[in-house]
Amino acid sequence: MKQNETTSFIFYLTLEEQLPQTFYTFNECFKDLGFMLVPVRIDQLQTLVSSTDQSQIIVISSVIDSREMKLYNEKVRGLLKYVLKSKRLTFMHLSSFGKVNDFKLYHKQKNYYFMKYPLDAGLLATKIVRYYELKAEQNILRWPGGRRAGVGVFL
Repeated sequence: MKQNETTSFIFYLTLEEQLPQTFYTFNECFKDLGFMLVPVRIDQLQTLVSSTDQSQIIVISSVIDSREMKLYNEKVRGLLKYVLKSKRLTFMHLSSFGKVNDFKLYHKQKNYYFMKYPLDAGLLATKIVRYYELKAEQNILRWPGGRRAGVGVFL
């Protein structure tokens, strides 16, 4: 992967005050690819979307055990539908549990992705970086003028 001139950020959603071991694993993988992994809480996501200059915000959430799943259900699931309304935010949910009803609620918005553990952290980090680069290219190549008007169907 090529190194960016400016450091890009990937955000890691924390459920507790202490950072889990998965954060450090993904941090090493992203550091090797030239990205920084930044921990963020769920209440900080809305201000992050509105205040950052980054065109695409990728947030990773990892749920490994039942205690983290309980915290995820209490803290994240209720606010997630409001946070995902911003098209700049992409939420990648990594879990050792099966899909909940989240996928059915958010698959139309195309910014919610569910991945089931076990996962190779290095391979996943490479895919996320590639996704980030594709989204950045898509934003550069977009026509700034909007869509052309069309003629309606005549009877």
